[in-house]
Amino acid sequence: MTAAVLLSTISIMDAVYKGITGGAAAVWDDSSGNRGLVATLNAVMAVTFALLAAVLADNAQSIDTGSHVVPWVRRLLITALSVLSAVFIAGIIFHGYPGPLEASAGIAFLSMFVFGVLLGAAMLRRPEQRLPALLMVSPLALLPAALLLNAVAPGWGHPGYAETALYIGLALLDRLHTRRPTAGSPTPDRATTHP
Repeated sequence: MTAAVLLSTISIMDAVYKGITGGAAAVWDDSSGNRGLVATLNAVMAVTFALLAAVLADNAQSIDTGSHVVPWVRRLLITALSVLSAVFIAGIIFHGYPGPLEASAGIAFLSMFVFGVLLGAAMLRRPEQRLPALLMVSPLALLPAALLLNAVAPGWGHPGYAETALYIGLALLDRLHTRRPTAGSPTPDRATTHP
């Protein structure tokens, strides 16, 4: 959760900065030449994406319950997050993103939204997972709203708003998942885990 909040804060800061400056490059942008700050931001993103993928893997049982489709969507989202993590690690090593890395990042970034929204939509009917699910599907409204905002107020339309909702939604899955029974403990009533 801490990593998701940190990366979300950075995303919102970037959105506000771009809005105030009309889209000017920030000191943390790759084009700034500030290698130390860019590498630090890349490390935060790499760690956050890896941790979010781990949340999805660790909570597979409670996320996948009662569905044959959800496990595949969850695995595809893990793949997208893992690719993003690897790309940002490579960005630190290579001090930038050669063509194939940049293309991979773009595809993985888009896939993260697509699979995140699909996974959230599949979990909306589960009361114990409704809050994270709502946050995960909110990019459906937030991304078009950002485009509209950018048309009205150039520079203010930014994917950071949608990113923030998705990151926090995914992180909450770790806080709100159904607890797995420990050895020797009675099996919990699983009726509440079904849609």
